[in-house]
Parts: sequence; C-alpha cells; structure tokens
Amino acid sequence: MAYLIAVCDGHGMSTPGKRTPPFPDGRVMKENEFNRAVAALLDSHLRRSGFRTLLVAPTDEDTPLNTRTAAANRAGADFYISIHANAFGNGWNDVRGIETFYYTGSREGLRAATLIHRQLIQGTPLPNRGVKTRTDLAVLRDTHMPAVLVECAFMTNAADAALLLSDAYRAECARELAQGICEYFGVKYVEEQTTGPAPGSGGNNGSGEEEEDMMSVEDANKIIKFLSAAYLAANSAEARKEFNRLANELRRVSGQPPQ
Repeated sequence: MAYLIAVCDGHGMSTPGKRTPPFPDGRVMKENEFNRAVAALLDSHLRRSGFRTLLVAPTDEDTPLNTRTAAANRAGADFYISIHANAFGNGWNDVRGIETFYYTGSREGLRAATLIHRQLIQGTPLPNRGVKTRTDLAVLRDTHMPAVLVECAFMTNAADAALLLSDAYRAECARELAQGICEYFGVKYVEEQTTGPAPGSGGNNGSGEEEEDMMSVEDANKIIKFLSAAYLAANSAEARKEFNRLANELRRVSGQPPQ
C-alpha cells in the first residue's frame, strides 16, 4: 500500500498575529495564505508521485493542534509535514531565512528533516538557519510517526515576505518539500506534465528560432509592487540596487521600459 502523508498547513486564516506587518500600500499577508497554498500544491505533487495524503486542517479555520495530530495518528500516517512562515518581533527587521525542525531524539525525524531542508535551501537563495530540534511543538511531540515542521521564510522581513507572497516561491517550496519526502521514502518524484504551445500559438516565429516567453504587464507589475516593499525596507545601497535590477528585468520580459 502507498505511504500516507499527513499534510498540515499551520494556523488558520483568522489566527491573531500570524501575518506580515503592513506593506507600503497597506496590505498584509496572513501566514495561512502561504501555508495553505503550499499545502495544496504539495498534496498534488505527492499524489502524482504515488503517495496517499491526509489534509489534517482542510478548512480555513484554525484547527486545534490535538485535532490535527489525532487525525494523523488515527489514520496511521507514515509521515507528518507542517508548513509555516516564520516571524521575529512585530515589525519589519533584518532576520530572514529557512529553518527546519524535528522532535528531539527522533532519528527518523532528523533524517527526514535533513533531506527536506537540503531540498529547500537548494532553491531560492536565502540564509540557511539549519535543522533544529524542539520538544515543545505539538505537531512534532504528539505524532506517532516521524514529523517535520518547516519555516520557509520570515514574514517580518520585507525581502522574505515578497517571496512568500509570490506564486513562484510557493510553487518552488511545494516542489522541494515533495522532493525531500520522496527522497526520504525512496520514492521517485514524478515531474508535473506540461504541454507545449499549440501549433501557431507561439514558441516559434516561423524562421526556426524560438520566441522568448513574455510575462504580462499586469503580472510583472504585481511582482514589482511586492519588490518595492523590499526596496523600501532595504538597509544598503547594494540591496536597493539589486531590487531595482530585478524590477527592471520584470519590466523587460513584460515589454515595459526600464526605470
């Protein structure tokens, strides 16, 4: 029988305090916006790769932790993954990066956390805060199977928060979590099937040369808006220069003039 993975998206949409500080435009991102998006994508990747899955918090409500762990234990899950975005303090600050937790003394938890963390830090460059142990986290302590909790970036860091808001980073995290879980169980990760462009719809300009993919102006400007928050929070000229370069790259691929 296929392995059963319990997937936990941390907190709920209305959980107090679990959100970013306000961006310059007044918007905030609730942590569960990131967590549930990654959980849904991870669920798809795992099922495609031959796993069974159990969503232990299937609604937007903040499902009690003992309800989550009891569901996983009752179902006899083989592994538990809890997805989070981190925070430090209440306002924007310089603390950022990725860290992964397992229950102190769990050899299988350590092995799983190490493999998953290695996948996560191979993606978008972020500070590597390491693999750590905890005894006070209910989803690690009260589960009867190996369990790992990942903190994918800091909501209280403007650069990290811009990533947490982006569909691309959410998709990346989900894929890397799936790859780490597959590696832990010795199961082949099955790539998502993509289809090429329909005949005459682009991809070839008729001269045998491939056309460059273009991003829509609307999508580019949405990402630029998030980058602007990181730009304003940057504390060095080098960082601001890099954010400006990235924004101009987005303008270029969407056919807009640089600024």
